[in-house]
Amino acid sequence: MARLAPVVLLSLLLASAFSAAPEVCGAPGTEAGACEDEDSSVLQMNFEQSQHASSAAGGGGIFDYKSFHIGDWPAINAQCAGGSTTGFQAPINIAVHGAHYETMPRKSWPKFYARDGGCEEAYFVAKGTAWQVDFMKPEINLDCKNLEMEWNGKVYALVQFHFHTLSEDTVDFQPTAMQMHMVHLAADGSVAVVGVLIKTDGFYKNPFLKGIFGAGFDSDRPVTLPGKQRFNPYKGVLKKSGEFWHYAGSFTTPPCTEGVDFLIAQTPVIISACHVKSYMQYLQGTGSGNSYGQNHRPIQPLKDRVITTGRFLEVCPSGSVPDVGHLDPRQVKICEGEA
Repeated sequence: MARLAPVVLLSLLLASAFSAAPEVCGAPGTEAGACEDEDSSVLQMNFEQSQHASSAAGGGGIFDYKSFHIGDWPAINAQCAGGSTTGFQAPINIAVHGAHYETMPRKSWPKFYARDGGCEEAYFVAKGTAWQVDFMKPEINLDCKNLEMEWNGKVYALVQFHFHTLSEDTVDFQPTAMQMHMVHLAADGSVAVVGVLIKTDGFYKNPFLKGIFGAGFDSDRPVTLPGKQRFNPYKGVLKKSGEFWHYAGSFTTPPCTEGVDFLIAQTPVIISACHVKSYMQYLQGTGSGNSYGQNHRPIQPLKDRVITTGRFLEVCPSGSVPDVGHLDPRQVKICEGEA
C-alpha cells in the first residue's frame, strides 16, 4: 500500500539526543542544547490553579478537558461512573507515606524486549485528547511489534505512547509535571499500560524525551531517525530492577473501558520545564487540553482494589525475544484511539 505521507527525517540535533541515551537502560545523561529552562515554580503555580478549576467544575456538556466536566462522563458511557461490576477506574492516588503493599512473586515481574533495537519508524498522531506516537498504522503499512513486554504469563506489544500533564496518577495526592503512558496489547485482547512519572526539578535530563519533544508536535506523519537509530522508549525511560506499583484500572478517557492493568514506575524521569510548557501550549492551541493546557483526568475512588509492587526484571536484554502473535486490528485501533 502506498504511503499517505512522506517519511520525515529528523534533524541531526535529534540524532544527537537519541545517541546520548545509554546502550543499557539506566541513568539518563545530562541535557544540553537550545531549550532554555523555565522556573519550575511558575509551572507549579499553573498546576495548582488547574487543580482548583478541576474541583470547581460542574454542569452539563460533552466530554473534553476544557473544564473537567467529570459529571458528564457517565452520559457517554456508564463505566465512566464506575458503574460496572468492578467499578475500577483510573487514575488513582497511590499512598506512600505510612503505606505497605504486598510484593508480587518474582515470576510475575515484567521483562521488556526490543527486537532489532526497537522500531525503525513511528507515526506522530494528534488525538482529540493528547499527542501520541504510534507503532502500528495499517494505512501506511506500519506494523512494528519489535517492542514487547512479557508479564504475568502473556506477551504484549507496545502499540503507542502518549503524555498527560499534570500526571494522572498522584503519589500521596501530589501530581508530577507530566506522565507518559505506554499502551500494550496482548493477543488475547488484554491491555496493560506502563506509566512513567515525569518531573522538572532535577539536574539530569532524559535524552530520549528531549529528543521526542524536540521533534515538535507536527502530526499525522511517519517519522524515522537518522542513521541506524531506533525508537526504543523502554531503553529511554525504564530502569532495570526499577520498582513499580500495579493496580487494576481503566482507560482514562471515555468510554473508560475497564480491565486495564497499570504498572507505574516508582522512579520518575526528569525533563526541562520548557518541554512541559511547549506541550501545554500545544494542547491549548489545538483545543486538546483545558484552558490551562492540561489533559489529565482527576483521580478516581480506590474502592477495594489492591495495589501491589514489583520490579522490572529485565529491560532490553540480549538474546531471544518472545513472539506476541497475531493482534486483532480492531483491538489495535481501540488502543490507539481510546487509551
